[in-house]
Amino acid sequence: MMIKGVLFDFNGTMFQDSPFNEEAWLRFAEKEAHKQLTRDEFDQNVHGKNNRLVLEYLFERPFTKEEAIEWGEKKEAIYRELVRSHPDAAHLTAGLSEFLDDLKQKQVPFNIATAAGKGNVDFYFEAFDLGRWFDYEKVIYDNGEMKSKPAPDFYLQSAEKIGLKPSECVVFEDSVSGIKAAHNAAAKKIFAITTDGNGAMLSYLGNVDAVIDDFTDSRVRNLFA
Repeated sequence: MMIKGVLFDFNGTMFQDSPFNEEAWLRFAEKEAHKQLTRDEFDQNVHGKNNRLVLEYLFERPFTKEEAIEWGEKKEAIYRELVRSHPDAAHLTAGLSEFLDDLKQKQVPFNIATAAGKGNVDFYFEAFDLGRWFDYEKVIYDNGEMKSKPAPDFYLQSAEKIGLKPSECVVFEDSVSGIKAAHNAAAKKIFAITTDGNGAMLSYLGNVDAVIDDFTDSRVRNLFA
């Protein structure tokens, strides 16, 4: 079966924001949960997970949907301020704009499946003018009820919104949990984007078809040549 569409994770994939996201969680964890996260703890229990799961890990108790939204916004406010304070780093991943233009010209369907909440999605649409390419109403984000990656739900729903199945799509992801989510959704191909020099680790994952640094990689353009 040929590739008919493209599904993108956002954080760390379309926007190389891992330093901002990590710093925001570290500050939040220390201030609100009185915890100092190690690198391993962050990779295993924060990176790629939705806010509710991270909050439950930090506070060691269940969170309701409403609590997760309220407390998650405290962390996201820190994150958004960090992004605003570093405008030189607030740009889409290299080659992505050109790739999106190419997909649009060739009428290839594409969509976003992000563990970010609505507040951040609104921020991204404004900061990066995502409306040039994406239909806001079709974007799948964490509404407080989604099962966190590595469950396949984000990619199943994201594909459905553009009239496809994940088995007809290539997925671009940067986190281990996100890559597992794409695999669990039976994505046709999975391209892993490196984050913080983790290319070697991503290469060892059995579910990855290619590991790339950004969207200027020729293997990306050749998908729809």
